[in-house]
Amino acid sequence: MELTVYRVPGWEAEPGLGHGFLGRGGGNSHGAYAGLNVSFAVGDDSQAVKDNYCEMKRAVGMSGTRMVTMQQRHGDTVIDVAEPCKDAGEGDAMVTDAPGVFLGVLTADCVPIVCWARTSRGRLAAVIHAGWRGTLAGVAMKTVRHIESRYGTPAQDLWCALGPAIGPCCYEIGADVADPLVETWGPQAEASLRPADGKTYLDLRRLNATLLAAAGVREDRIASAGPCTACNPGEFFSYRRESKNGAGVTGRQASFIGWSG
Repeated sequence: MELTVYRVPGWEAEPGLGHGFLGRGGGNSHGAYAGLNVSFAVGDDSQAVKDNYCEMKRAVGMSGTRMVTMQQRHGDTVIDVAEPCKDAGEGDAMVTDAPGVFLGVLTADCVPIVCWARTSRGRLAAVIHAGWRGTLAGVAMKTVRHIESRYGTPAQDLWCALGPAIGPCCYEIGADVADPLVETWGPQAEASLRPADGKTYLDLRRLNATLLAAAGVREDRIASAGPCTACNPGEFFSYRRESKNGAGVTGRQASFIGWSG
């Protein structure tokens, strides 16, 4: 399989900005992790994962750099990253204004969100991991507020994109998920729920885009890239899809953003 990379039209014209949403295509992993698995925490062979990282970085022009990742916990902790490192710690969002630092988020259905801004204060990049629990906690809105308070960058200066994630076609949820979302976000959550055949489906990307806009990000600066992860087994890892098929063992794909030095 060829390596798959989705990018936001127009962003590549921004000098020094690198970004991408990768699929599972390419890579050296086998079995349930077949393709470009980039997670060391799901049971894959560690050497295969290392080789996958090298292949990924060569393909997207990041050779010689390190992609900073975090220990994702489905929460709302935002981490500031001042320099390249392997692991930024526990959290579900990262922000940096340092050149040469590329931030990465790993997903297999949750929404990967990448953001950037170029202001009079400098250049900024951020990544967000938004599953339903993080969305309930408002991780996207909290990240925007953190950028405003810590970096002095107003929300309207941000550009954000939501990458491949499970879509409302496949994301069936129960009352244990729907009710808390509606209680917390009201009409914003209700507009992202779709009833069908007595079941309820969640449009997780739409809800997070709505929350970004509510935080002050301009709607014309919020983009989406890529299809439903669960619908495309040849192109993306999907925890929900594999859970229906068995034990839910699968890999993770990467999304990244950063500024060259």
